[in-house]
Amino acid sequence: MQTYTLSSNQTGLEPWPDIAEEGDEVVAGNPQQSGRVDWGNIEGPLAVGIWECTPGKFRGTYPYSELCTIRKGRVTITDGSAVQTTYGPGDSFFVAQGETVTWEIHEAVQKCYFIHVDGGS
Repeated sequence: MQTYTLSSNQTGLEPWPDIAEEGDEVVAGNPQQSGRVDWGNIEGPLAVGIWECTPGKFRGTYPYSELCTIRKGRVTITDGSAVQTTYGPGDSFFVAQGETVTWEIHEAVQKCYFIHVDGGS
């Protein structure tokens, strides 16, 4: 069993590729991401793990569906309908595969995630 409580210390995160290299548009700042995959495969069809990112703003289209819970920090997500919602520790949200969203990270953010790639192998 993997524990993702707000009080648990999550270690073993490694630098991940630059956000722009993954096809997202960096709008402001220089957000740097790191993370780990605890179960499954990030390529699909399912994966669970931890992701974190430094402050900045970027926009991209989700290549998977994701349910995530913010563990640390504060972020405002703007969806495709221009609805903005700010999330902090303990808050969860779902983004469907194919949806375009903007992440504005105000304070370095860490989330636990569960992703599903439709059509993934």
